[in-house]
Amino acid sequence: MFAGSGCAVTPPGPNPWSEIRFGVEADVPPFEYRTAQGELVGLDIELGNALCAELNARCVWVDQPYATNIAALQAGRFDAIMPMTATPARREVVDFTHDLYALESKLVARTGSSLLPDPQSLKGKRIGVLAGTSREAFAKARWAPQGVTVRSFNLNGELIKSLLAGEIDATLQNTIEITEALLNTPQGAAFAFAGPAVVDEMLGGGVAIATRKNTPELTVALNKALQRLKDNGKYAAITQPYLAPAASKPASAKMIYTPADGGLPFSETVQVGQTLYVSGLLGLDDHGKLVRGGIRAETAQALTTLRSILQKNGVGMDRVAKCTVILADIKEFVAMNSVYAGYFPADRLPTRTTFAAGKLLAGARIEIECLASL
Repeated sequence: MFAGSGCAVTPPGPNPWSEIRFGVEADVPPFEYRTAQGELVGLDIELGNALCAELNARCVWVDQPYATNIAALQAGRFDAIMPMTATPARREVVDFTHDLYALESKLVARTGSSLLPDPQSLKGKRIGVLAGTSREAFAKARWAPQGVTVRSFNLNGELIKSLLAGEIDATLQNTIEITEALLNTPQGAAFAFAGPAVVDEMLGGGVAIATRKNTPELTVALNKALQRLKDNGKYAAITQPYLAPAASKPASAKMIYTPADGGLPFSETVQVGQTLYVSGLLGLDDHGKLVRGGIRAETAQALTTLRSILQKNGVGMDRVAKCTVILADIKEFVAMNSVYAGYFPADRLPTRTTFAAGKLLAGARIEIECLASL
């Protein structure tokens, strides 16, 4: 085993966490692994180091078997697990940050096997999963009771060796991890994804950082640091080289609607493929009341609400592509603009249309409507 490695940088703002210890299984390229020289590298390592930099904290990486990491976290071996899929069962025992990025799970089998990721197709088959993962829990709960043999492996290398030898018929895997470990290698030429992605609440929709329930301040600090990385563009610079191959696939045309509060006859957001449409926002507080302070206060409140909506969808203000700004009085354009500019990275300003409407709902001075790329 290698000892933990550290990094320290000086970002803005004080933080009570001078050191953050992350438990990580350094055997999962391209997410977290060690080079031949023992250097710890990968997407999650870069994200963790960037989060520590934002918090003026020293990152310490603790090598930890994934299957036992929750118990090790609870025992105080480290402060957080990097990364872990946030599932309902896990939320009962640990807390989670916002998602770091989205992932999907698919079945991998020999080309031409005609297998599909459902219990009818897999009945009597042997399916390999990694121990301690959400995919293991899913396969044992959903497939095993219907005649599917589920075999667990501690290491991906062991699982792949068993698949190549014909000891298992298929494996349920994270698509990026198995592409790196098998499908993009010469020995993986005879294997391919079988059927569509598996969607289930037991699998979650992405990975986050797990923390102990008695350290809520750490969870809050990590969330704020993650949002700053998204707003200043560093998040995209780190993640795109790793996730771009998966993101380059044609986006689904599926539409996802998020209703507005209060039973209003429109959606707060509608997601079409990888585009998020956000309904017009007024400067309303949490109680639905117009904030006091005129155009500046209302602009700030509307954009704060926009930031919160984007955060729930896993992106920052740097992903906003287009905004329409409607003013009650065009004479307030300069005052609005002085507040508006501070909410977006200077080098990632969205396109914009601005016009005056004369009068807005509830006596508001401004309404802002935007769309963002996911």
